[in-house]
Amino acid sequence: MKIALQMYSVRDAVKDEETLFAALEKVRKMGYEGVEFAGCFGADPEKLRDRLKELGLTAVGCHEALRSMEAGDIDQLLAFYQKVGVKNFVCSFAPTSAPAEVEHLCGYMSMVKEKAEKLGMKTGYHNHYHEFKEMDGVKPIDKISACCPLELDTYWSFVAGEDTGAFIRQNKEKIGLIHLKDGSRDGHPCAIGEGEADIRAVLEAARDMGAEWVIVENDNPVPDGFSDVARSMDTLKTKFADFL
Repeated sequence: MKIALQMYSVRDAVKDEETLFAALEKVRKMGYEGVEFAGCFGADPEKLRDRLKELGLTAVGCHEALRSMEAGDIDQLLAFYQKVGVKNFVCSFAPTSAPAEVEHLCGYMSMVKEKAEKLGMKTGYHNHYHEFKEMDGVKPIDKISACCPLELDTYWSFVAGEDTGAFIRQNKEKIGLIHLKDGSRDGHPCAIGEGEADIRAVLEAARDMGAEWVIVENDNPVPDGFSDVARSMDTLKTKFADFL
């Protein structure tokens, strides 16, 4: 498997195109082979595409919240990421506390999926823990995965009380990407290997499902983004090298 980084993890160092390009170079030198964007900070899409190529980085995906998708022009947004060379357009967050919210999300993402496929991109939905809370005996995550591939955030599924390895195996046909994260059971993320999540079980399940990529992310890096994701990569290279 190849390791990508969700660039949200190093957001403290990125403010504009120049600092984004510098961050990409640092990430590549750490050993990450791909990235997933959380905004592109005004970067020109063709320049960004060319910079990725120079560095040997794959644009595995991008994150956009449902609110930002609906607030803007979805066609322009998809066209921008197509120019960058992004492979997976992922909804990073959506409210799912009521059945009407879930239905709206599913309908919207079905529309986005159709548009993205015409541009040669796949779609995904990135979960947190709230999608695993049952409503009327049904979990929103099950409805969402029926209309849109999942980008399974394995830390938040752990916080939700799921056996994540088993969840991956049971839903492998519905999972497009894997977020590899660590943290405490009570909802505090940390660098890989420094928390309570069963990283090996996740990697084993990801390998068994044939995942090409796993994407490292930390919502709250300490003491800063680059230090944190460097520790995550060091842990993967030493303790989990058999998966790389």
